[in-house]
Order: sequence, then C-alpha cells, then structure tokens
Amino acid sequence: MDLKFSFGGATPDHDHGSHGEAGQDPALTGVPLPFTVTPASKSSVLEVHVRCSDTQVIAEAVSGDSVTYARSEVDEAARDPAALARAVSSATARVVAGLEGPLAEAVSGVILSLGGSEQAVVVALGFGNDVASPLTSEAFQRRTGVTSGTPVHIA
Repeated sequence: MDLKFSFGGATPDHDHGSHGEAGQDPALTGVPLPFTVTPASKSSVLEVHVRCSDTQVIAEAVSGDSVTYARSEVDEAARDPAALARAVSSATARVVAGLEGPLAEAVSGVILSLGGSEQAVVVALGFGNDVASPLTSEAFQRRTGVTSGTPVHIA
C-alpha cells in the first residue's frame, strides 16, 4: 500500500475525484472567512480636540461621528501662554503618536478649547498672524506630526 500526503498547501500529484474547482482540494485553494472587518468610523474627518481641565491639558483624536481613536493628558497647572502652548504641543504629539498607520496623517483639524487662552496659545505656537483662521506651522508639524497648514479652530 502506497500512501501519499501533502503538507503546507502543496498540490498532490494525483486527483481523488471532484474536490472543489479544477480538481483542487478546498483546503488547498483557500476558503474565505465568513466575516468582514468594519472600521470603527465611517467619517473622513479626524480632528484633534485639545482642552483644559483644572490641572491638565487633554487631547483626543476624534472622528466626525464621535469615535475617539487616541487620548493623552499632560499635567499643566500654570496658565501662562508659553507653558500652555508647550502642554498643547506635547498632548497633541502624544495623541498623533497613538494613532496607527495612515490615521496619523489623516488629521484634518485642531480644535482648541482652552478656557479663554486660545488666542494667546495660537500666537505662542506660531500659527500665523491671522488669529481669526490660524493654520498649523511647520515647526508644529515637526513637534507633533500634524501636517503644516492644518486648520485650527477655536471652540
């Protein structure tokens, strides 16, 4: 008696009858899994929301349909514009670092809600002279990963 085995997807050198298409064994041709993976969000908007609590600056990467992809917290009790700007930059960098793959490059806006300090932080971060519709700078991109020219909105 002569027994032949095939391992690792090798094609047998003989046919055992009708096994799927063109004489192939279904286990060797690959059977699709009975499920699909659905993304967490169907929105193409991904914004970094930065806000203050009493002792922290909190940044979150949030999609247009309110799915949070990453969050970071940076301790900052002082409310002088320079220290607050550093905390905003640090929290934003941590959030972008927490995003995976192409999401890190998909940030379409930065929303600042800093208890009245937004304008001072925009100036301290060097987001241009137009504080009414600021855009992120190249220096901010180098520090955080948010693409230069991304719109900044004040909440």
